[in-house]
Amino acid sequence: MAIQGIVFDVDGTLVLEERVLDGAPETLELLRRLGYQLLFCTQQNQHSDRKISDRLKSVGLDIPEREIVSAGTVSVSAIAERHPGSQVYAVGSTSLRDRLEKAGMKVLTDQQGERAEVVLVATDYNVNQMRLSAAAEAVRRGAIFYVTNLDRGEPMKDRIIPGPGSLAVAIAYTVRRRPIVLGKPSPTMVAAVRDHLGLASSSIAVIGDQPAQDVRLGRMLGAATALLLSGVTTIDELDRTPSSYLPDAVLTSISEVPLWLEQVNA
Repeated sequence: MAIQGIVFDVDGTLVLEERVLDGAPETLELLRRLGYQLLFCTQQNQHSDRKISDRLKSVGLDIPEREIVSAGTVSVSAIAERHPGSQVYAVGSTSLRDRLEKAGMKVLTDQQGERAEVVLVATDYNVNQMRLSAAAEAVRRGAIFYVTNLDRGEPMKDRIIPGPGSLAVAIAYTVRRRPIVLGKPSPTMVAAVRDHLGLASSSIAVIGDQPAQDVRLGRMLGAATALLLSGVTTIDELDRTPSSYLPDAVLTSISEVPLWLEQVNA
């Protein structure tokens, strides 16, 4: 079946920090003209999908909110559906906590966190020992343990800070409990992508810059996969990548995507 829908990663695929990668606007415009259905799947959790859309528009990428599926939004929706009205403690941004509250959850403070029924770990620029300790104690007492995604680090302009994966590992190691992943790659994100596109897996392509996230998501979805070398992954690293994470194609940049799709659909 021909490819009809394309799932793009964002950071490292379309933008790098606040810079749009060469060829991204032109490629997206061309793919829209060719009739492809586009979806943008990101591990971002600090901000709402509207804020993510606004950020992308500010750097020159006109991507509407309805085409964005973020780990933050998927996590909030999953928790609200699985644990309606529960007491939640979130290691994450103020925006994430606000969205959990709007979804009907009772969001606990740092002082109340250890009695949570559900713990969600996300990107937190203000994380400290109190927050990690409260989350660990809640999990030790039996709270259901979620993480938005397993990213090890979050690149900043002049440094890298621990990502949700690193924070979750600290808690997991402390209490010997593994978190349930809600972002890429997970069954929860696979379901969200399917729901948004409404297409058969064989007519979807997943394109991104990280084998363990983007390629694996595509594999779980049963979609075609392409890895771009515009982000964090190099050719040398691919030699050390497990076979289950290897893509169908390796492309230098997003500008090569239309030709690859033409070959796939031939």
